[in-house]
Amino acid sequence: MLRDKLIYRINKGSKRLAFIAFVFCAQLFVGSNLFAKEFVSVGVVNVTFLMEKAPQSEVASAQLKSKFSPQEQKLALELDELNKLEIELEKIKKSKKNLNLQRQKEQELRSRKRIRSRSLQDFREELRFARDSALDDVQKEVFKAIDEVRIQQNIDIVLQDYVSASQSVDITPLVLEYLKNKLDGTQARSTAENKPK
Repeated sequence: MLRDKLIYRINKGSKRLAFIAFVFCAQLFVGSNLFAKEFVSVGVVNVTFLMEKAPQSEVASAQLKSKFSPQEQKLALELDELNKLEIELEKIKKSKKNLNLQRQKEQELRSRKRIRSRSLQDFREELRFARDSALDDVQKEVFKAIDEVRIQQNIDIVLQDYVSASQSVDITPLVLEYLKNKLDGTQARSTAENKPK
């Protein structure tokens, strides 16, 4: 019986010792990983500024303008024609002569206004969709550039919203430069591909 108690105490003691050794080793392992890197490098970036100043947003804006400018001009011409038609109708109304012509012009004016209104609404929807799509593409490009600069500069974390930051942690100029270089490289490649051989 004494022997059984002694064996029980030894087993219980060795289990405690094994548990203590395990906890100690785990603390050493976790602690060494936590302290292997003493400092965490942080960068901040002004995404709003980048979205406004990135050359990709200027290119997207120019593409939108070139794509939608003809439609915009067409709508402006239609408005001018409607204004002329209204002036013509007012002259007919003042003369009080030809009522059939007056009704015909009124009907034509209403019909053309409805058509223009639908065209204008379609134009605005199409423009809004294209603008949102272009903005989304530029935003993706900016976020990729932020991540690339973060990797190049060995930064652990980049914060977007901040109240105030030192110039030493602000990577906005680096990201803007990266975006400019990337656009220049893309344009150079497309120019080289378009040259006749």
